[in-house]
Amino acid sequence: MASTLLEQTREAHEAIERLERFIVSDFKTEAVTHKERLAQNHRVNRALDEMASRAKRLRATYEDADGARKEEIAALGGGANVFAAFYDRLRESREYHRAYSGFHAADPEQTLVAPFRENVAIAFSGEEANGRYLDLHFAHRAFVNGAFGRKCEYISYLVDLGADGAFASSGGGKGGGDDADDTKTNNAMTPDRAKKFTRAYGEYLDGLLAYLGAFCLTLVPIRSRRRGVTAALKAAGLKAGGTATERAARLWSTRGRTLADLDAKLFNKGLRPASAIDGAERAKREARAKDIARREHFIAALLEHLSQVLDATKGNVEKKATLSAAELEAEAEEDDDFVEEEASDEDEEVYNPLKLPLGWDGKPIPYWLYKLHGLNLEFTCEICGNYSYWGRRAFEQHFKQFRHVHGMRCLGIPNTKAFAEVTSIADALSLHKALDSRKDGKWDRKTDEEYEDADGNVYNKKTYEDLRKQGLI
Repeated sequence: MASTLLEQTREAHEAIERLERFIVSDFKTEAVTHKERLAQNHRVNRALDEMASRAKRLRATYEDADGARKEEIAALGGGANVFAAFYDRLRESREYHRAYSGFHAADPEQTLVAPFRENVAIAFSGEEANGRYLDLHFAHRAFVNGAFGRKCEYISYLVDLGADGAFASSGGGKGGGDDADDTKTNNAMTPDRAKKFTRAYGEYLDGLLAYLGAFCLTLVPIRSRRRGVTAALKAAGLKAGGTATERAARLWSTRGRTLADLDAKLFNKGLRPASAIDGAERAKREARAKDIARREHFIAALLEHLSQVLDATKGNVEKKATLSAAELEAEAEEDDDFVEEEASDEDEEVYNPLKLPLGWDGKPIPYWLYKLHGLNLEFTCEICGNYSYWGRRAFEQHFKQFRHVHGMRCLGIPNTKAFAEVTSIADALSLHKALDSRKDGKWDRKTDEEYEDADGNVYNKKTYEDLRKQGLI
């Protein structure tokens, strides 16, 4: 019965403690696959949200703005007649339980913690593959079609996006507009200053920022919560060091105040805005420049936060360009989320003194099968970075795989059937040069047309004509 503020306060404290225990017990269970880690992060994040909500209500209760808690404590004290107040409360409790005698006390573990143990559906598109990759096709289309962008392939856009200082603008970032006359930037992702103030570029930044922020919160909600204060401080140019309490207090001090009103000690060295130094009002153009720079800074921070996901996205795009649909489907089946392994099998030690490959059951294959398939034979491919392949079958299959295709592309050589079984870089280059000298295999009458003399000797046309002119044939 939560009819009093004191009882409501007790229930809130109990709920917070139970949720803390739930989070600890959940983290004790190690999540093996990416899908399990994602579900665990969202379970814990929902529990943290509930704890924060109850803590907020507790704080309001303890602050006692309307004095209700103070009045309730005074009423429970009874003033001069303590025993009369006690028996009045006892009578109210008995009447309540007599009226609702058929109800049983609810188990807090079932009513409070059980809902957080259930996994919720996490929305990711097919291109994102449960948060493994980014789906930035919309941003690429806006960048290519906008006047502020340039024509480029999707993979080139991702490479430029992940480069260091991808959104390092030339003006409006530091000092408040000292570089207002600059018209050029030194980055492929940042347009000229005149094009940065267009509505199209602002909408492009808003869309990219909204997507990256939502993706980051969906992928790692707990990590995003932990870094939120630090990112906000860095975005404002304030110091982001110290303990979590110091950072929170520093950010709280900026509430309802402009940067010009803040103490200079709060800013990093060289990042204090010009308006905070001379006190002059910032011009409209300077305000727009800082707004653009602020959004670019947030995007750069999110891209740094998602650097591993962006690298995986670039690798996935390159892989899709080289693999067939069947090969992509086969790789998806080998994903860690589709592999279910029992803990007992992982902990069991396997006796394998000959270092034989493991079969489908996790045990070494028979030695006769190992010799039959030639798995004791090592094939090294220099084009693949001196990578070793064991067995003739694996060696033959690797010519169509991504590692070898990528190596051939780096050498500037097409991966055709003519280069099958070629593993040396020097041999591949010499063969490619020889094929080029033959004009890619086109018919040449002088060298490819053949003639036969009376003795049955075969010559090409040029040699045959020379011998015939000399009277030797």
